[in-house]
Amino acid sequence: MGSNVSSIKSIKQNEYLLKVVSANNISSSDSQFWDQFLSFAFSNLNEICSEKNFMEENIIPLLSSWMENNPTSCNLGSFIQVFLQKIEFLKKDSQKETIFNIVVWHAYNLLFIMRSMIKYLIESITEENLIRNFKLLPTEGEKNDETGTLMLENLLNAIIEIIVDINLDDVTYNLHVESCKTFLVLLSVQMFSAKPSSNSTIYTIVMQKKCAIHALLFTKTLMNNFINQMPAPAPGSGSIIFGLASGLWNVLTLGYSNKKSDEDIIKEAVLARECLLLLLVLTNHCTKEDNPYRLALFQCSDSESELGDQKLTGFKIEFSKLYKTLCSTLNDDQTTLLLYMLLHQNQNFKTFVLSRTTDLDHFVIPVLRILYNSPDRNSHHIYMALIILLVLSEDNLFNNIVHDITIKTVPWYNERNLNEISLGGLIILIIARTIHFNMTRNRDRFLHTNLCATLANMSNYFKHLDTCVCQKLVNLFEKLSKKYLSIQNQIEANKAIKQNGVDHNQTNRPDGDSGDVHNTIKTELIQDFPIFEEVLRTILEIINACLTKNLANNPNLVYALLYDRKVFDPFLSNPSVQDIIINIETVLTYFTNRIEIGERTLSPEEVLETIKHSSLQWPSEKLKKFPELRFRYVEDEQPEDFFIPYIWSLVFHCSDIFWSSQKILLFNPVRNT
Repeated sequence: MGSNVSSIKSIKQNEYLLKVVSANNISSSDSQFWDQFLSFAFSNLNEICSEKNFMEENIIPLLSSWMENNPTSCNLGSFIQVFLQKIEFLKKDSQKETIFNIVVWHAYNLLFIMRSMIKYLIESITEENLIRNFKLLPTEGEKNDETGTLMLENLLNAIIEIIVDINLDDVTYNLHVESCKTFLVLLSVQMFSAKPSSNSTIYTIVMQKKCAIHALLFTKTLMNNFINQMPAPAPGSGSIIFGLASGLWNVLTLGYSNKKSDEDIIKEAVLARECLLLLLVLTNHCTKEDNPYRLALFQCSDSESELGDQKLTGFKIEFSKLYKTLCSTLNDDQTTLLLYMLLHQNQNFKTFVLSRTTDLDHFVIPVLRILYNSPDRNSHHIYMALIILLVLSEDNLFNNIVHDITIKTVPWYNERNLNEISLGGLIILIIARTIHFNMTRNRDRFLHTNLCATLANMSNYFKHLDTCVCQKLVNLFEKLSKKYLSIQNQIEANKAIKQNGVDHNQTNRPDGDSGDVHNTIKTELIQDFPIFEEVLRTILEIINACLTKNLANNPNLVYALLYDRKVFDPFLSNPSVQDIIINIETVLTYFTNRIEIGERTLSPEEVLETIKHSSLQWPSEKLKKFPELRFRYVEDEQPEDFFIPYIWSLVFHCSDIFWSSQKILLFNPVRNT
């Protein structure tokens, strides 16, 4: 069973591959062929990896010939049969180490080659025709379509059994990784089809057939693999995956798609990433039907908690380890998405997170950093980070605790040095900054609505706000108010021009082009105006809520408002915000009268001390009462419209699987997610 060594440049003349792609069936019982074929190794990989035309010149023609001949040869069915035999051996016999290792190697080779074949089919033909290619060589009395479906189901079950039942170590690591990738490829029919997953035969098998029986344990295993972040084994550490598939894999991933080096990949927790991507795909499709993987994820609980007689329907994992992994990997889209799903849908995990009163900052700060770097992030990642904060802000305990957690330094915040700032203050600072960025550049209504909602939920609990945080809030209002007033003046000027019957854009104009531009500008102004008005009112409501509920604990905010009091003057008679402005002005008038009692001008320190002292006598009954600001996140009625393209774009970019981007229908692979 020793490996044959050949140059990969001669792959088109490789006798074993030529047999595989021919119209002749290779029986699954032909052990001599399979032992030789699956033990084949290649030389001079480094030279080949630099040749970017290798795929088109060598691999694609072989796959094309195979696709043409497979309906006759049924060799994919033979591959599956041999693979199933290997997996049965691995499940039963792990005592004979040498034989076990060779079977792992062969199983990996089989799985890799089948993945390449199946992916080529998915990118080339319909799902119905794809399934027909899974059939065995027909024998009398068999129905080809049923056989194809059955073989597909057997393959999916075997992949699940590898991940769940076969021990994960350095020898089997790559087999586990390849199992996840092959499962992802089978599910990728969604990327190349316009029909929903609920109408897919493959998804039906995964969600309703034998696979669903293993859903609880399978979901738990995927989660644990993500939590453990086991790195890829270094060469010589026990892994013996070096044969046929290893050679082609290097060419595909290092040469043609020009991805990461071996050294970079080894340093990564490759399996954790693939398991997470697979988990996200499984839990976000067929959500209107009974999805056993989604149900398992949302009902899982903490293995270290004491729940008494409470009946549990899900599996148990260590939430403390999950929390630690989430905190360390939140820079990735897929981790942020998982955190969103758990907080939004798993009450057990949400309760656990809110109980982390001493280290809540460990995952809140990475989420804030995503928002801080929003100019460099894709919109989906920003949405997930924002909604995480909004969901947390729905809890009053969270809103209270964040102001009691002190952050010593924030090295990634470049505008100024932040030392000894509260976590709550940092949240306000980052959200205010993001609102300003969004309102001046993108004007994404979803984004600013949820940003404002998060601050509004927190506003009743603002306390001990740092000077820079208070200045940021007031400056935000000032900057947006200038833009608002500018738009208002332009709209009024356009109205005046229209009333006078004069359109200056029509003067000396040979055609209608300038008029079209003028109309476009007016339309944009009209559309932007209510957005700015909405945000301005919300900011005023946030300031008012803080002054009404917690004035004595926010002297720095009162100081900042007094210092920039003039920014509110243009709105004293504005009917859209007048009621709130009156409240704020009442507060500012009260403190102004106490600061100006003496004849001399007070220093800033003395003004702050006067504010603190006068706060103790503040007659809060003077203020008009407003309803408490409370907002809740509600998922869209059709969440799959957002999540499915997003998740598959993550798989496309992160899975280290080379996809034919020209044939993808679900999203634009050229544009970032």
